[in-house]
Amino acid sequence: MTRPPRCVLVNVTTGESIECLLNPAQLTEKLQVNWSRQVVPGLSHQVLQFQSTSNRQLTGVEFYLDRFFAAEQPGDPNILDFRAFLRALTVPPAQTEGVLPTAPPRVLVIWPKVLTIECVLAGVDFQYRQLAVDSTLLVYAASVTFEEVLDRRVTSEDLRRQVS
Repeated sequence: MTRPPRCVLVNVTTGESIECLLNPAQLTEKLQVNWSRQVVPGLSHQVLQFQSTSNRQLTGVEFYLDRFFAAEQPGDPNILDFRAFLRALTVPPAQTEGVLPTAPPRVLVIWPKVLTIECVLAGVDFQYRQLAVDSTLLVYAASVTFEEVLDRRVTSEDLRRQVS
């Protein structure tokens, strides 16, 4: 029996990647269309004027890490490596002190047959769900919000041509 393809996160700055232990159970994709409301005296309604579309967000993406499940996987991955990878996406890399455009690295989220998106990590919550008697972390979940980064103008025709 072959296992399904897993979601992979890639640090765009360093090229480092990490495979998710388990694919998230669900995905919420959020977009906001921004309109200015023009009030015209005597008109029965407000005139809407398009301003922009917000960056696409993947909100509340939950990554589940279980030490017992990891021990059964090839290579016996350390579940704390995933936490360290996510935390590294929240701060600028070394050698950028004093540089004005300093920012945390971008991350490429590759979920085969679902989506590929270049984004930044907008927020992360770690919930430690099970600890051993010696305080070793056994099970935790990371709830992440990613926000897409676009370096070019996107049109409705571009989006109609996208498969995933």
